[in-house]
Amino acid sequence: MSRRKSIASTAVGMLAVMALMAGCTSASLTDPRKILSSAQTSFNSLQSVHFQIEAGGQFLFGVEAAIPTPTIAVSPTATVSPREIPSATASAAASAAPSSSAKAVASPKPTPTPTPTPTPTPTPTPTPTPTPVPSPSASTSPTPTPTPLFTAVPVSLNGTTADGDLDFANSNAHVVGGLPGLPGVSGELFVIGQYAYFRPYGATKFTTESTSSLPMNPAVSSGPAFVVSQILAVAADPGLSPVLVGIEQEQYGTCYHIRVGVTQSALNAKLQGSLAVQSLGSGQVDLWITEGDFQLERLEFSTSDPSSGAAAVRLVLSNWNSVTPILVPPDSELDIPANPT
Repeated sequence: MSRRKSIASTAVGMLAVMALMAGCTSASLTDPRKILSSAQTSFNSLQSVHFQIEAGGQFLFGVEAAIPTPTIAVSPTATVSPREIPSATASAAASAAPSSSAKAVASPKPTPTPTPTPTPTPTPTPTPTPTPVPSPSASTSPTPTPTPLFTAVPVSLNGTTADGDLDFANSNAHVVGGLPGLPGVSGELFVIGQYAYFRPYGATKFTTESTSSLPMNPAVSSGPAFVVSQILAVAADPGLSPVLVGIEQEQYGTCYHIRVGVTQSALNAKLQGSLAVQSLGSGQVDLWITEGDFQLERLEFSTSDPSSGAAAVRLVLSNWNSVTPILVPPDSELDIPANPT
């Protein structure tokens, strides 16, 4: 009987310890900054992810303008006329000249010659240092190093939808959707390593090109993922005040819901390296971050700032680090030029 009691007591004790450990490990955080910091770490370590995005309204996109050819401005230089530089010898001769002239023109009349007044010895005039005369030459005005110039163009986001898989570990991506406000960016895109395969809506074949020709490569961390990571960084900005709205049940699990009002200066400071979006206005960011592993599950950004236009964007992520392999489209769907005969 005592043995049974001992076993029972041991089992109860183990259950108590396990419950205590479970309670410690599943305890929810209350500091939104700690949650955001953990979410940044998880997002920056992503190997792959599935995404869905939709947007409406308009943003200002930066379109790079042509850089004017620098010109060399020639500054006119005034011509300096040559000047006579007086010398001590010339000055002395000039001073002595009146005496000899007076003797040469004296009247021969028998008039008593006056006693000549002694002429003082001229003091030598110091020779001035010659002033260097600059030679006329073309002066080149310094031309500043040109920097990229961007023209802010409002682009409609209405009807923008896309979904697909991003495999950062292998530099692969598969995206279907587009942005109707920009021509030529709607259809289906595969990125496999250094090659991109694009098929616009209505076409049956993929054309092949280098990923260097893409305005933004979705398969690398410096692409759209960079924009998302910077929005996470903005939400944690020390100058802003993120708030934990609560813990909510989302499509892919229990999530922390964090809300923060963002300023235009904070957004543009983080996104100034992005050529895609050149100006974002002040607005509101809502983030849903999974409670267990701090993965970004949903991001919503809305703004009505007149400096950038009213817009709303919704991004949903799932299948973190577990997307299926992305392969090249089959040969039957590739537009392969025929070999010349």
